[in-house]
Amino acid sequence: MTESSAQTVTVRTVSGQELSYPWATSIRVDRQGNLRVMRGVRQRAFHPCAEWASYTVENLRCGPLKP
Repeated sequence: MTESSAQTVTVRTVSGQELSYPWATSIRVDRQGNLRVMRGVRQRAFHPCAEWASYTVENLRCGPLKP
């Protein structure tokens, strides 16, 4: 199995723009629907509820499993 510490969070805005955060370690969505992209314990990007439509997390820490 191949391992790395890479993980990418991609946020799609309501206008269709895709913003990529390859350094993200976690994401948080609060009760109001605001999205926060975190690096460690610090907030590094903020998207108000009305601004973002969806997000995806691509975890590249582990490669494909071999039988």
